[in-house]
Amino acid sequence: MELRRFVKKDPILIISIILAALTLFVCPLDIVISHDYSRIMKTICILFCFLIIVEGLKECNALKKLAEKILIGKKTSLSLCFALVFLPFFTSMVFTNDVALITFVPFAIMILRTAHLECRIPVVLVLQTMAANIGSSLTPFGNPHNLYMFGLYEKYGFTLLEYEIALIPIVLVGALVLILLTMTIKKENIEFEIEKNNETTSKKKLLVILILFIISILTVIGVVPWILTTVIVAIVFALMMPRTFKTVNYGILLIFFFLFVFTNNIASIESISSAITHLTAMDPMLTIVGVSQFTSNVPSTILLEQFTMDWKAITVGADIGGFGTPIASMASVITLSLYLAEKDLNVKKYLTKYTIFNIVMLIALIPTFYLLVH
Repeated sequence: MELRRFVKKDPILIISIILAALTLFVCPLDIVISHDYSRIMKTICILFCFLIIVEGLKECNALKKLAEKILIGKKTSLSLCFALVFLPFFTSMVFTNDVALITFVPFAIMILRTAHLECRIPVVLVLQTMAANIGSSLTPFGNPHNLYMFGLYEKYGFTLLEYEIALIPIVLVGALVLILLTMTIKKENIEFEIEKNNETTSKKKLLVILILFIISILTVIGVVPWILTTVIVAIVFALMMPRTFKTVNYGILLIFFFLFVFTNNIASIESISSAITHLTAMDPMLTIVGVSQFTSNVPSTILLEQFTMDWKAITVGADIGGFGTPIASMASVITLSLYLAEKDLNVKKYLTKYTIFNIVMLIALIPTFYLLVH
């Protein structure tokens, strides 16, 4: 029963472990050992810093208070839904898309139930997922694959400015599409009250966490060594808020590691390597968008960046590739799992909205890449 509960709780982690284990039968041990694990450890450690910082902000009730302030005064279903959708859009830019959805999807369900708008839950959750994927595309630390790719800036020779110039058109067009899709929600007057959280927030702790957050950002852009930052963050939280270590989602970190092993082992197989080389030579951006539909954009990024020096195609393609199927991004899987955990909700309605809206987003973003980025 414990094993079944564990598998049900984190099926992506189990799948990633199985995939990594299966490749060990076809990939020689010396090749497995020879992989450059320093790259993935750097990404995992920086991601850990952001995850524990978010847990610290949760413990200080900072995110809940932020949501309360944004939602107070909303008088129509449309204005309420706009606020719920764009909460993860902006927060994912700094706290990653996965964390934004884990935080605000349950919050949105609670608010919509309070406002007697249960029928709006599927469309709002779909839009929240899309918003988190779009918003997180803007920053190097907004999602795991961006963090991984930006960590290779020395290999590809791009700057932070060049990185942002490549991503801004995608974010702007994606935000416009998001606004238009949200406006399809029927507008009606509502009355509801938000139950305010009266728990006190330690301003000193909050200040320390914000300082650690700034240090982590500086680490992403290469100003502060990642090992030093990891040690500092771990020590500070161990002394100040030790309980946060229990609430960090270590599954995300493990998934990243096992997918790294899987994709690098797969890339070592000559026949697969040859096929990928051929596809990426034709069109690396469309290749990663296509592969992401079946493997999600994190493993496709780790796999395909080895076969091309076109960092724009891989970075932007991975962000665009997060739209499409429900497994195209880890963020999409997180929302779907949270939705399925709720009672009396229409799964068919959710998947229908998800498919239609994601196709619209792909139709908008793919031409944007060729016209404004490439």
